Amino acid sequence: MTGSAPRLLLYSHNGVGLGHFTRQLRLAAAFRERRPDAQLLLVTGSHAAAEVNRPFGFDYLKLPPIRKVDRYQTWEPREQGTSITELIRLRSDLLRGAVRSFKPDLLIADHLPAGPYGELLGALDELADCGGRAVAGFRDIIDEPEFVRNLWHDNGTYDALRRHYAAICVYGAREVVDFARSYGLAGELADRLTYVGYLGVRRPPGEPGGGAPSPVVTASSGGGVDGGELLAAFIEAAKVLTPRLAGSRLVVGGPLLSKVELNELRRRAAGSGIEVAHFMSGLDRRIADSDLVVTMPGYNTACELLSSNARAIVVPRSGPSLEQRLRAAQLERWDRATVLEPVGLNPERLARAIEANLAGPAPTEAPVPLDGLERSVRLFEALALRKEPTVAVR
Repeated sequence: MTGSAPRLLLYSHNGVGLGHFTRQLRLAAAFRERRPDAQLLLVTGSHAAAEVNRPFGFDYLKLPPIRKVDRYQTWEPREQGTSITELIRLRSDLLRGAVRSFKPDLLIADHLPAGPYGELLGALDELADCGGRAVAGFRDIIDEPEFVRNLWHDNGTYDALRRHYAAICVYGAREVVDFARSYGLAGELADRLTYVGYLGVRRPPGEPGGGAPSPVVTASSGGGVDGGELLAAFIEAAKVLTPRLAGSRLVVGGPLLSKVELNELRRRAAGSGIEVAHFMSGLDRRIADSDLVVTMPGYNTACELLSSNARAIVVPRSGPSLEQRLRAAQLERWDRATVLEPVGLNPERLARAIEANLAGPAPTEAPVPLDGLERSVRLFEALALRKEPTVAVR
C-alpha cells in the first residue's frame, strides 16, 4: 500500500449541485500535477459529472444519483422507480466494491464523512482491511454552527471521524472560521485538524485576457440547480443598462440548469446582445477576465472571485442552509462583494448595483491564503505514503 505510486480515491456524494465534485476535481488535478505517477479514482453521485472536464488520466465511477430534500437530513432518489433504502444499499455496495478493487492508499471524503445515511461506512471498513487511510475534507463554512453540531451528533459524523479518519482537512483559515470550536471537534479530533487555506484558482503566468469589449459583466449560478431566477433578473437588468453602458454581457446557466429555464433565459436575451451559455468549462478564466461578476456565493465560486480582480455582486441562496448567507457576509466584510438579498430582487435594483460597482475601485488583494491546493496535495501525499505531514498551521 505504500509503494512509490500513490493511489487515491476521492468520494463526493453530491445530492444537489456540483460543488463537492468540482472541489474534488480541482484537488485531483493538483495532485496529478505533483505526482504524475499517481492513480486517481473519483466516486461521485453527481448526475452531471460527465459534462465536466476531468484531468487527464483521472477516471470516475458514477453512483446512482440522489437528491437532498432538506437541510442535510433527508434524501430521495433523483429518478423514480427505486426506494431510497434500495438506492443507498446499491451505492454502498458500489463504494465498498470500488475500495476492494482499487485498494487506495488514501480515501478523501468531501463534506460527509459517513455519506448520506451512512453509505460510506462499509467502504471505510474495507479501506481499513486493505491497509489504507482516510482524510475528511471540509469547506470552511458548513452552516450555522449549532445546527451542524446537532446534526453531526444525530447522524454519527463525530463517531465516523473518530473511528475512520486519520486527518481532517479544512479548506480555509482559522482566522475566518475556528472550525474545531464552531463545529464541536475536541480532543483527538481537534488534534487531527489542519487548515490548508482556500483552494485558489491557479492560472499560467502571462495568460492573455478574454478580449471581450469592456466592461465585461458575467452572471453565473454555479451548477445552476437553483439559479434561474437570479439569471433572469440579470438579463432584465442588463437590458435596462444597455442604452447607457457598453461592453459585454454573458450568462452561464450551469450544467444543472433545466432546459426549460435555459430556453426561457435565451428567450429573454434574444436581440439584446446578451450571450447565454448552458455551460462553460473555463468559467474561472472568464471570471478573471470580468470587470464584474453577478453570482451565488458557493465555496468554489468564492475561491474563483478571491483569485481574481473582478468586482462582485453576490446573491445568497435563501435557504434552507445558511452557508451561502454566511459566506456572502464574509465576502462583504472583506470588501470583496456587494450582497443583495434574493427576496424582492428586481432588475432595477440589480442594475443600480451593477452601475455602482463598476464605478467603484477594483478589489484589493485577497486577505486569506489561496494556496490551499498546494498544501492539500502535500498533506494527501504524506498521508498516502505514511509520512509525517509538514503543511499548514493546525
